Amino acid sequence: MNRWIALLGALACACVDTGGGAVAVPLYVAGTAQAGPIDGKDGVTIELARAELAFGPLYLCAGAQAGELCETARLEWLESAVVDALDDAPREVGALTGVTGWVRSWMFDLGVTSLLTRDEPLALAAADALDGASVALEGVAHVGDVALPFRAAALIQQEEQTERGVPVLRKSASEEFEHEVTVAEAGLLVRFDPAPWVAQIDFASYLVEETCSIDGPTIACAGAVEQRCAGADVEATRDCAALDALCLRGIGCASELELEAGGQGLKAIRDQVVAGPRPTFTWGYEG
Repeated sequence: MNRWIALLGALACACVDTGGGAVAVPLYVAGTAQAGPIDGKDGVTIELARAELAFGPLYLCAGAQAGELCETARLEWLESAVVDALDDAPREVGALTGVTGWVRSWMFDLGVTSLLTRDEPLALAAADALDGASVALEGVAHVGDVALPFRAAALIQQEEQTERGVPVLRKSASEEFEHEVTVAEAGLLVRFDPAPWVAQIDFASYLVEETCSIDGPTIACAGAVEQRCAGADVEATRDCAALDALCLRGIGCASELELEAGGQGLKAIRDQVVAGPRPTFTWGYEG
């Protein structure tokens, strides 16, 4: 359901700086090929094998800062698409439709959108394609001499305390974004760089060595040996190396690290996607 249709219908008579005629602007998305390992936290380097993002819907607004309802929305793309954030080749995903005139801010969701008419957020096709996630990552983190394979699936949506209908990412007041949309508009390219998404994950914390203790964990890693603990007593052990696995803090023997909901890893990803470096917007792109 188009939550902006009534607003767009009223633009011609109800808003200041209303713009002109109808327009459809081709929308392209692209990622950023990584030239080498990504520098991470505390000297860790990261190689990404997969970085997919559920992108959309996208709204472009006349005001310098996208308001909660973006009442002077110029253009909108109400669909969603999976972006391969490691592929720098632009791909057309649809068209922004609306009216000509100046746009000075943007806002978008990540495959899951909050609607005024629904209690629960609505998952769109791109999120469904990523099994309900907004971001899907796979790669290897190099922590010293240890190669730690990892994967992550992060759902990024508005939190419960946020007003309904507000997209999860919006241009800030300090960011520059201004363009006059005309009927001859070639296209808009939105490009994402996944490197910052993984740069703040504390991978080294999963390789901390511990032993069973009174106030310690129920699973400890004494080097490559998994210990199952009852207080300070070791109830059982496993040699992770013999299983061709790593001993991961709080997890035990595992062939890879799967970042879990509520953990610091997924929080670091969300923080960087939402509040870290923004995508770039390039006007005049012709595929």
